[in-house]
Amino acid sequence: MTHYLLDTHTAMWFFNGNDKLSQTAKSAILNLSNLTVLKGLPLIHRDPFDRLLVATAIAEQMTIITADENIAKYPVSHIW
Repeated sequence: MTHYLLDTHTAMWFFNGNDKLSQTAKSAILNLSNLTVLKGLPLIHRDPFDRLLVATAIAEQMTIITADENIAKYPVSHIW
């Protein structure tokens, strides 16, 4: 399976319904077998970019360096 990571502008265009987002990109984002980590995250943190960071860190088994207490509530490796 291919894993996708959205660039900031891509996420913004997707969430705002911007027509600059290509149909290929939109289809990949909307494919239910992609971005499954993000879908399963509880709404502890409402910042979409921080949620993408958490989902990416979980999927790629990375550690986030952050002082954000909300991110620390997720099941993700973090240090501060």
